Amino acid sequence: MVEEMSKVNASLAMCDGRIPLTACQALCRILLLAAILAGCSREISSLAEPVAADLSAADGEIRTLLSDLLQAARQAPEDATRRGVLGMAYEVNGFADAALESYRQAEVLDAADPDWPYYQALLVAHRGDLERSLEHLQRSLGIDAGYAPAWLWRGTWLLDLDRLDEAEGAFTQAAGRGGELAATVGHARVLLRRGEAAQALELLRSQTGSARQQQPYIYQLLGQAHAQLGQAEEARQALAQVTPSGPLAWADARSEEKKSYEGSLTARLARVRELLELDHPAAALQAIASLRTRYPDHQGLLSTLSEAYRLDGQDDRALEVLLHGLEIHPEFTSFHLNLADHYIRSGENDRAFEHLQRALELNPAVSWAHAQKGLLLLERGTVTAAMAAFENALRYDPQNPQIFYYMGMIEASKASWSEAIRRFRESVQADPEFALGHLALGRSLTEMQRYAEATLALERALRAGAQPADVTAARAELVRREARAP
Repeated sequence: MVEEMSKVNASLAMCDGRIPLTACQALCRILLLAAILAGCSREISSLAEPVAADLSAADGEIRTLLSDLLQAARQAPEDATRRGVLGMAYEVNGFADAALESYRQAEVLDAADPDWPYYQALLVAHRGDLERSLEHLQRSLGIDAGYAPAWLWRGTWLLDLDRLDEAEGAFTQAAGRGGELAATVGHARVLLRRGEAAQALELLRSQTGSARQQQPYIYQLLGQAHAQLGQAEEARQALAQVTPSGPLAWADARSEEKKSYEGSLTARLARVRELLELDHPAAALQAIASLRTRYPDHQGLLSTLSEAYRLDGQDDRALEVLLHGLEIHPEFTSFHLNLADHYIRSGENDRAFEHLQRALELNPAVSWAHAQKGLLLLERGTVTAAMAAFENALRYDPQNPQIFYYMGMIEASKASWSEAIRRFRESVQADPEFALGHLALGRSLTEMQRYAEATLALERALRAGAQPADVTAARAELVRREARAP
């Protein structure tokens, strides 16, 4: 490309009046176009062969599907669509690395197609690298700024990165392009993150009943807004409407297109997970046995298999599967999280801490990992670092009552009763049925000689399911303190 550009520059130097200006401009444009085309031709001709993933462990159906698509891509090496389709098939059948490279190749072949950088953005985001995901997504939006799901993803990732103003702008763009409902949810999340609960509540209330059914996460946000405003009963009623769902959901035609290339493994693993959700780990293990033979190193299968062993009480075998998976896929966040959980339960805290650290390096948005890190740091006596870990946990799960409770316990250990009370109040505002929060709040209020408030908190603790013996002991201490008060 440098050589072609130098020729253009030389031609420009020739335009010294001997050729009419308009003719000179036309000549330069032709030479510039030729230079660009020559450079692109060399880039395409030097493009690597279509990605050939190792399919030896795949079953016959998937192996045939992917082999046929690979052959089609080889037969037309300059066809971007064939490379991209191969990438889609790789992705939905568990070959993420091959998919990412195939999408990259497709984008080189056709930089005017917004799908290829879009698919790269989603894959990279799944791995936790949101900054790079946003770079891929920006290329896609530069080609097609009218695709609402792309703006919704941008807003969601910016919110995860705590870039609130930019996230708000992205959700506004999405709302103007057909993503109104999901964008409203996104705006409400931004407002709650800023502490503007009243505005969030007004926004969420504007949604009709049918809209709430389409987007059940609205009820969780309503609960959070009421909790921030200290409206405990309204928060409880809203949270009672919450059904299992992701935080944001929207139609995404580009992602739906990938499902047509889905092989049998994904569907079978989905059935195994259904068995686990129904608390049938033995049946899940039986169902997954044949899949393990065909896909010994598939990361999703290994993760599911380890969970099945754990739920079946076979911790040693669960650990064996996780360690094997980590050898094959050292950057799969789920393996590090599951290993951390195993080591925490077995009391091997140093090992647990190492895996939590690695998981957070791969994906800093995992609130559970920050919270567990905070608890381990507390055991080490590093209170300041523990508090910072809990603050990070709240950043990604801002209405988790247990995290507020942990922070309150730290303040209580320092006899910082005002701060402890604030944190315990936040815990029960996030979850009005959080018994431990009410109990700790009652004890802290007793320390501050606020006996009437303490009595009320202990009554709520008992109603929320706190152990009667614990409530009785707290009440006895309250009575003793109040009797000695001047």
